[in-house]
Amino acid sequence: MSSGKLLDDLSITIRETAGDCELYKKQCNKVEYDFDKTIKESNLGEIPYIPWSYFKQSNNIFKELLRGNSFDKLDYWMESSSTCGDPSIVGRLDSDTEVLKANYKDVFNSFSKKDTVNNLILFAPGMSIINKIRHNFYGKNAYLLYKSIVDIWDGKNVNFLLQFFPGKTIWKMITTFKARAVIGINGKMLKSELNRVEKKNIPTIMANSPLWMHKVLNDYYQKEKRTFDLSENFYIITGGGGWDGTKGRVKLGHSVNKGEFIERICDMFNITPDKFCDNFAATESPLACGGHWSKKHNDFILHVDHNKGCIVLRDMETLESIKTTDKPGILELITPYGVDSYSGVAVLLDDVVQVENWERCPECGREGAIFRVLGRLTPSIGKGCSSLFSLDSYKL
Repeated sequence: MSSGKLLDDLSITIRETAGDCELYKKQCNKVEYDFDKTIKESNLGEIPYIPWSYFKQSNNIFKELLRGNSFDKLDYWMESSSTCGDPSIVGRLDSDTEVLKANYKDVFNSFSKKDTVNNLILFAPGMSIINKIRHNFYGKNAYLLYKSIVDIWDGKNVNFLLQFFPGKTIWKMITTFKARAVIGINGKMLKSELNRVEKKNIPTIMANSPLWMHKVLNDYYQKEKRTFDLSENFYIITGGGGWDGTKGRVKLGHSVNKGEFIERICDMFNITPDKFCDNFAATESPLACGGHWSKKHNDFILHVDHNKGCIVLRDMETLESIKTTDKPGILELITPYGVDSYSGVAVLLDDVVQVENWERCPECGREGAIFRVLGRLTPSIGKGCSSLFSLDSYKL
């Protein structure tokens, strides 16, 4: 159940957003929304929402979602790592970015050990690569959202595994006549760091897309039959999508079975499922939903922090709000926080989820709605987030 303060703040944010964003005002007028209505759990579904498609580059109306004079103050756009070749583009000022980062930090601390572990293995690129993955819209650069949150790991020893391969880049240019850099996972760094962590018993978090982890670690295991005893201090954080087998330009060819993924990682590192954390988030919303593994559901159970936001489940045919725990629906994220610069107070995504409980988690006791992600309405066809790079290479 959402907190009373959140519902009060929600009412204010809806009114203010309609007041300084013409597009959201039209959404409100379309449904004749009553701004004086007291917002309750029972009428959350009546809040005017922005469909995820409005943020898409191809629709070219994402600039209209900015509030007030946010465009003039905007340093850069945030861009999703699109799997369909049509990224979402969001404009956030610093104050909203800080809320976004705080939400990620809270998830990684509540469901994992962010603040107490100082060594990381990230299946992700460092800033030197991130800063090169960019587009430009309306005279302002657009970077992956990851650029805005990577500094939450500042002060820690971070091993960025996704790196630039000069030799492969030159060879690709010679053989394809295309000026496209090749980046991929540095397998030598991965093996060296895992050996160091095991030998010195270093508390470590391994994180990022499950697709990269599954692909590289599975190949590593098949090739070398190598396992590690990291049972005491090794933690896994997944996030950013990829369970369907597609992430950016990487296409696995089949989905990643979550149960098999958990089992393989547990066997490989001698850890238990309670060492896993999943993070569900969308570029279009500042909310982050942390999750733990559920043996009952053989899936990650994701939690909505009732002090930060709430969700609505909508029927896939009618888009009517439904309050059920046994029927898949389309997920809508609602929050009054972190949306001062754009119309993100209520965003309807294309994620299909099933709510398991609207009040609390029976497994861990946390209050707030819990849900499982079942799939997406939009097919993932494996087009990447940047035409400047090829992400189909990695070393072991």
